[in-house]
Amino acid sequence: MSEEQMPDIEEIKERIEIPVEEDDIAGIKAEEKSNGPDVVEEFKRLGRQFAETIEAAWNSEERIRVETEVREGVHSFVDEVDKVFREAKGSATAEKVKGEAAEAKARVENSDIGEKARDGIVQGLTWLSEEFGKLAEQFTPVPTEKGLEDIAGDVVEAEPVIEKAPESE
Repeated sequence: MSEEQMPDIEEIKERIEIPVEEDDIAGIKAEEKSNGPDVVEEFKRLGRQFAETIEAAWNSEERIRVETEVREGVHSFVDEVDKVFREAKGSATAEKVKGEAAEAKARVENSDIGEKARDGIVQGLTWLSEEFGKLAEQFTPVPTEKGLEDIAGDVVEAEPVIEKAPESE
């Protein structure tokens, strides 16, 4: 068929006239329900069955028996661990370790070692923070010209920062 022989869609619509009444639509929907399976109803039925199955499994004697066994096992474990800690806490070895720890703490507090350790920790944390910053920059996309304009606009719109003067000692 050539383009000249092919009718336009609008022409086809004008040629075909199908009368539709609202009563007919309701009748068709009722007929479809009675003729074929209702998907919504099947989902409801499946949901009810699933819930009943879960409830039956939860209330089953087997689940209750297993739960009871697990609870008893956990309680036994906790009791044994608690017993070991109580025995260790009261032993002569534990008292000796406590005394040595107290002495070591006092030596560190009264020496330069404690201050050097704090300085070393601060240095290490600062370095780690800087390294994380470098790593984060690797994952940050490079701003485009448009992005730079947005950033410049944000800087102009931002409130001024007032720095507090350092206190003199």
